[in-house]
Amino acid sequence: MSVTYGMEFSGIYGRIKDYANISNVTNADTKAKQAANDALRLISVMRYWEQLRREATINALVASQVAYTISTFAASFDRIISCWYKSNGVRYEIVIVDDGMWNVESDSESDGTPEICRVTKADGTLKIEFSPTPDASFISNYTNIYFDYVKKPAELSGDTDVPEIPDTSQQMAIVYLGVSDLLGKQGDLSGLTAWEAKAIRLLNTAHKIDDRKTGRTPRFGKPLMPINHSMGSRMPDYEE
Repeated sequence: MSVTYGMEFSGIYGRIKDYANISNVTNADTKAKQAANDALRLISVMRYWEQLRREATINALVASQVAYTISTFAASFDRIISCWYKSNGVRYEIVIVDDGMWNVESDSESDGTPEICRVTKADGTLKIEFSPTPDASFISNYTNIYFDYVKKPAELSGDTDVPEIPDTSQQMAIVYLGVSDLLGKQGDLSGLTAWEAKAIRLLNTAHKIDDRKTGRTPRFGKPLMPINHSMGSRMPDYEE
């Protein structure tokens, strides 16, 4: 279901042009639109946004098959959150590991009940691998493997498009980061830093929401790397 409430793309890139003072620059619309979508992609990796969270089911398990192409089961996959199988309503975790741990812990010659998995693009196609490899008994008993993932946000293109993230009250962060990017590209480092700070203050709200949900001590927002990778001053990082 498409997003229908919030700032429309025309208002977002219009503000970016205005605040970055590029309205009279050649291809101003194109530059502002690119900055907006760059900001959107950056914001998407700052948090597990509930709006982007999805659940997928690998429902075509084959005995002794190690890897499964993710795009077959998960649209617009960006990164995995958790993986599991179920028995009588009870969820059993399959631990997600990185490549280093996979190289140590995986056993390519064993079939059975999967204990670990990883996401890899070693052969050029994004896949999820399991170890031990699911065997016929596992498939007969459990049928499916499930995983939660974060999908990529839909890029903004039409003037009436509304961004999926961040939350409506924080959508000006896209504008602020877009302005920061464009000012940085013009060599205005003080402007870059000031507009980035405005975005951070808004996005801190999302962190505070997370903290209230989990009972953690409130944090400073995680500093953003400017989209054009210019170096400016930074706010203190929060502890992971």
